[in-house]
This record gives sequence, C-alpha cells and structure tokens, in this order.
Amino acid sequence: MRARPTSPERRTPGTPSLGPWAPGSLPSRHAPWTPDAAIRYCEAMARSHYENFPVVFGLMTRPQREALAAVYAFARTADDFADEPEFDGVREPLLDAWEDRLRACFRGEADHPVFVALDEVRRRHGLPERPFLDLLDAFRQDCREQRYATFASVLDYCRRSANPVGRLVLHVLGLAREPLLGWSDRVCTALQLTNFWQDLSVDVPRGRLYLPVEDLDRFGIRPEDLLGREAPPRFGELLRLETERTRALFDEGRPLCTAAVHPGCLYFGAVWAGGRAVLALVEATGPAVLLRRPALSRAALAAIVVGLLRGAGREGGWKRG
Repeated sequence: MRARPTSPERRTPGTPSLGPWAPGSLPSRHAPWTPDAAIRYCEAMARSHYENFPVVFGLMTRPQREALAAVYAFARTADDFADEPEFDGVREPLLDAWEDRLRACFRGEADHPVFVALDEVRRRHGLPERPFLDLLDAFRQDCREQRYATFASVLDYCRRSANPVGRLVLHVLGLAREPLLGWSDRVCTALQLTNFWQDLSVDVPRGRLYLPVEDLDRFGIRPEDLLGREAPPRFGELLRLETERTRALFDEGRPLCTAAVHPGCLYFGAVWAGGRAVLALVEATGPAVLLRRPALSRAALAAIVVGLLRGAGREGGWKRG
C-alpha cells in the first residue's frame, strides 16, 4: 500500500496545507515510534511491491530486507508527493519538508516512522545521505520539467532518479565498491529509460515527455504528433534509436549480475533480466506503444526467477563473499 495523509487539517480556502505531512506531524497516533515499529510500518508500505520477486527478497537476510523496506518507503512517499494528483499545489513544500526530515534523520533526530526506520538501517549498513538527496532533487525536477532537450539531459535525470537506488542496494548488501557501482549505474539508467519507453501511452497525454526534443527534431516529429491515433511516419525509427541505446546500457551493466556475491547476484540478475524482458516487449509493440502500455505478466516474472535459480544450480551455486 501507499502512504496517504490520514487526517487533513482545516485551512483557509486557497491556502496550501501539508496536513499530517508537515514538519512535526506524524501519520498516526503511534508516537513515539520505536525502531522496530517504524520498520514494520515501512514493510507494510513495501510488501505489496515485493510480490514481483518474492524469492529474491526471501533469500536476503532480515536486516537487508528491513533496510530495503525503509529505503522504499522513503522513495515511494517522495515520489507520491511529486506525482499524485492529491498533492497538486503543495508538491515542492512537501518535498522540502521531507528533505528537512531526512537531514534531521542523519543528525539522529528522527520522529516520523519512515525516518526512525531509516535512521536505524543507515547506522547498520553505513548508508550515505547523498543518494537520498539526489532522489529528492530528481523528484523536484519532476515538478518543474515536462520535456528534455537532449539525451544527455535525460541521462542526467536518470543519474539522480534511478542510479541512487542501485547504489543504496549495494550499500545494504555490503557491495558498494567499484566496478560494481558503475555497473549498477548503467543497469539502473537502462531500467529508467525502459520505463520511459514503456509508459509513453501514459505520459504523453499527461504532457510529460522523456523522448529528447533533439531526437524528435531529427526524425521530423513534433510532440503534438504523438497524440494522434496513428504514430508519426518515422516514429518507429525514433523508438528503435532509443531502445538500442537502452540495450547498450543493459549490456554494459550485465557484469554486475555475476560479480555481485549472493544474494546480490540473484537480485541484480532478476532486475536485469526483468528490465531486458520489458524492453523486448517495447520493441515488439513498436509504434503501438503510443496507444498501449506493454507489461510483463506475473507468469513471465516468475519464469525469470525460476530461470535464475536453475541457472545458479547448474553452475554449482551462488558466488559468496
């Protein structure tokens, strides 16, 4: 489930309210929050999303699962602030308040359950503050920018919106070192790009466009041309350019799947294989991706995990640290 405000405060009409998300407010009556209760709160937020790769998370240690739940709760809530309609008009104040709480957390002054949990797991695993700040910076950019002039600017957005997540996972798994960090950045950027191309039918009508303007110009396509019931004549070529770039990033990051020790090899292997499978669906859908969103079935996701487990068994087990 997603965190939602539970008791919006009364306010003067036209005056934005942060409600229970305001500094000093808590999402429920359970205060003060113990680390254990706060971690359970984060796990409840994350549990429904773990179902895609339950075996992967089941093979992690409990402290690792708890840490990833806290990271997820932080990012999920901030993403909702930047994207969900109910927060329209107060998006950036909410993100500013979330950053204030983050900085307080790293001073050891957490009160909100997400940050009480985060304070606990950051101490356990030595999580740095910078990836969290980069994520917030990307969420603020979502509030301000709807189009990107160049592919380089899209990659810069991915550097802050996607790569920090992979880096935090490596910290949780005790693998935060080069060249693994660099490989992780490539995989995470590829995943983010894949999501952009997968979501074209959703994002374009909302006015959000991650296809670089320079690439649209190259193929003689105007942004408004993407809204028709038929794809522009050269859209297939444009899509092929973007998917080829994305596939190259997946390939550059693939060594991470075998270099990471267990359970990182299975986690990153599942993420990599799942991302490549979605990219293949986008390629197979072609220009129709402007009209419908391709997605992997649960059966396909399960097959990816089973394939990884069988592959590891044939190779004599996972690499361990």
